[in-house]
Amino acid sequence: VKVEKLTNTDREDWQSLYRGYADFYQMPMNEDILNSVWLWIFDANIKFYSIGVKTSKGKLIGFMHYREMPSPLRGSLVGFLDDLYVHPDHRGTGAVQLL
Repeated sequence: VKVEKLTNTDREDWQSLYRGYADFYQMPMNEDILNSVWLWIFDANIKFYSIGVKTSKGKLIGFMHYREMPSPLRGSLVGFLDDLYVHPDHRGTGAVQLL
């Protein structure tokens, strides 16, 4: 497995994983939300990022969404973890540690 930035070709796998993530937290999910989040990932004007963990065949099996935010006590910008998810079939494989 390997970690890399998401690309446009990851949309289908990411969408399936994100629906699974929302189901786990019993949160509603629809196309508008999926489209908004997907666009944020690639919008250079929004400090929102995503990386994924992929199998050796390139299938996305997990993701992490994070963003930049100010930390007043540190007087600097820090990363804030929003979402972390690995497909249940790949848990226990070390995928989450890679993220």
